[in-house]
Amino acid sequence: MDEYDRLLQQGSDQDRLVDSVGYRDVFDRESGAELAAWELRLQKQFRERLGSRIYRYRGFVHHTREVSLMMITPSPWLLGGVFVHLQEGQELPPDGAFIEITGQTTAVPTLLQRSQTLVRAIAAESLSVLSTEIPQMVSPPLALKDLSELLFEHVGIAEASKGAFARLFVSSPPYKGAVGGLTMGIQALAAESEVKRLLAFVRKLLPPTFRTKYRSYRSVEGIDVGLPRLWRLEVGRTSEPRMESICVKRVDPLGYRELSLGALTDSKTAAFPDIPLAVASGDFWIEEKEASQLMLPLLKAAITFQLLTPIVTERTIDSVTKHIISRLEILKDTYDLSDSALARGGILDADSLGRPLSALRLAQSTARAEWRETVNSSELKRSWDQILEPALKEFIETSELSAEKEKEWGPGTRLGKYDTKILRALKTLDEGTRGSLGPTLDDIAGEASIEKHVAAESLTKLKDAGAIYEPRTGHYRVV
Repeated sequence: MDEYDRLLQQGSDQDRLVDSVGYRDVFDRESGAELAAWELRLQKQFRERLGSRIYRYRGFVHHTREVSLMMITPSPWLLGGVFVHLQEGQELPPDGAFIEITGQTTAVPTLLQRSQTLVRAIAAESLSVLSTEIPQMVSPPLALKDLSELLFEHVGIAEASKGAFARLFVSSPPYKGAVGGLTMGIQALAAESEVKRLLAFVRKLLPPTFRTKYRSYRSVEGIDVGLPRLWRLEVGRTSEPRMESICVKRVDPLGYRELSLGALTDSKTAAFPDIPLAVASGDFWIEEKEASQLMLPLLKAAITFQLLTPIVTERTIDSVTKHIISRLEILKDTYDLSDSALARGGILDADSLGRPLSALRLAQSTARAEWRETVNSSELKRSWDQILEPALKEFIETSELSAEKEKEWGPGTRLGKYDTKILRALKTLDEGTRGSLGPTLDDIAGEASIEKHVAAESLTKLKDAGAIYEPRTGHYRVV
């Protein structure tokens, strides 16, 4: 199945335009297949003629540098609309508000008097802020499974990791002053070049507005129109102070409503993100494909997810937080971690803005992906039990193994030389008792969940490297 057929198949039940391909930045889209289906509906309702010269407009507010001039557009993600000139005494509505205005076209008098510039605008005779019920009129975008399959069909990582990456595009709404979004960090203990290739691929999937520090204003007919800071995805290597600001302080220095982060981390920053991953196996791989073919469908899915803010009650959050805190304390004792692991910025981070908020973000992101407007306690608890806690366990175990091997085999040891699945299986099975022959090849292959011949090859490499020994043929122990 080629790219077009796959896009058509996956988009047919959600957005009839999701099968279109092309390279367009967010605010440069104009019409037709470049717009999401809900944007087309809003565009049809944008203007209504009431009389020979009187029109009614319904749209989203974009502020300009001119105090009495604003622009309204059919979608918050478009800059194709009309200018509105406010009358004396009319209050400027909030940026991004959904409003209704009536009036007739006129030349903006202040610009005409000041610079002899002719800019046509609607003189607002009446103006009201509306409540928008857009989510009720929107067909759900790509489901999380379809989105993950579309993006990472040719990437050799676990399905859970693919789901985490896909959730970066779904994002999560702000909560109590904390910036929205979702953050994921990858500590490349092995296959660093492949991890970098994956991050580069993800970056190419995004239009420039979503991935760069773009200007706050854009010129339209000579007028500087404000660009809304709704959502962006930052991908790649991020400085420690910036990552701490986003992941620990939960603040975006650029002032976006939602900011997702997919970062390459190191030993200092690995614990910061909502979902920390440690890649310590050389079987991580990615096949290159044309990212621009996926850009437009992905863009339309991402901006559609932004319309929904799944609701979760404070009572639900409080009850599930107690569960999460108890599980964090159990993890600390299980892995014999210091109390600092529970402190702000630590791997277990038991603060209200730490792992409890990470679990909430995951739950709301999942609800968005399933196009549900509420999150109950069982769903919030599931985000911890089935996603975040297993990810933390995996990360802690892999990081501990890396630290142990560096201590035993010397500084600078890279686990990429070895198969960490085998090492972890051996560590689990080897009882460490004096005189023990150690687990068999079958035992190790079963524990590592890999084929027997693959396990045998890896064990031979480890034995040649002096990392393990074979006290009896077919039995192995860690040095």
